[in-house]
Amino acid sequence: MKFLVIRKPRVSGGITPTSKAIREHKENALNALKRGTLECIYGVPGGGSVAIANADSAEQLNETLANTPLFLFSEFEVRPLTDYSKYMDNIAAAFEKQGR
Repeated sequence: MKFLVIRKPRVSGGITPTSKAIREHKENALNALKRGTLECIYGVPGGGSVAIANADSAEQLNETLANTPLFLFSEFEVRPLTDYSKYMDNIAAAFEKQGR
């Protein structure tokens, strides 16, 4: 399964990440690209990142995210993704059933 993962820095007056945690997070992401568990990852100006992740399930993705160095310092938005062609065929079929 593919997932869109949007990571934003958690804004709070509490703890902040160290430069070591940031570098570890970067290395983990680059290794995930090599393994294929991430298809791509981009930094977002102003803070955060966006990635396409591969996982067998939402639970597996959650476990992966929870084990990243910046997990406690981040908020995640995760959206499941589907094949575009199949998705559009399903939408067209739904409209056809309604006589449109």
